[in-house]
Amino acid sequence: MLDVDVTRPPTSFAGFQAAPTQCRRRTLRHAVETLVLVHPSIKRLADDDALDELADDLMIGPDDFTTVKVDYSGRVIHLACVCNSAWRGDRKGGFLELKALAALAGHTVVLVPEAFIRREPRLSNSLMIAGAAGAEIGLTDRMKILALLLDNGGSAPLLDLAAMVRGDEPVAAIMALVIEGGLYVDLNKRILPSTEVHLVQPL
Repeated sequence: MLDVDVTRPPTSFAGFQAAPTQCRRRTLRHAVETLVLVHPSIKRLADDDALDELADDLMIGPDDFTTVKVDYSGRVIHLACVCNSAWRGDRKGGFLELKALAALAGHTVVLVPEAFIRREPRLSNSLMIAGAAGAEIGLTDRMKILALLLDNGGSAPLLDLAAMVRGDEPVAAIMALVIEGGLYVDLNKRILPSTEVHLVQPL
């Protein structure tokens, strides 16, 4: 999610479904929180109002963006997710100024356009994985999965791993391990039975 320079809007959106003209801030925030939940290198932190006062001074409306505070590989970052309607034209300049002022106050801000957040199939994949939160998997099954991954160089097809899990929802159990941060999948490709699941390498 933070692997690109998202302070500039992407030039193409393969499979992107246009959001409503008027940004629904609540659904945007839910999408951001879901992407953060399933990203192996991003951890959610308690939100604060560090950017709110700066935004007020710049006359940026509260419905124009939402912020999520995260830890990204040891760095504290404020994700400022900007609605499509507020990212267009001259209004984008206000957010660039917000980022600069926040830096002077000691805060790192990454501007993320709504269109980037809603890219498909990444968002749908993330929502599907997030739906597995809370799925249970026993210690023995965890060890079987780890052994299979190590024997296969750190990766294995989704259904091969699911076959190692006892229970009614073995695929959900694998996705729960993705949420925990031990495994990851390529969110930019549609998740299929043959999707490769990878072991997260320690930093």
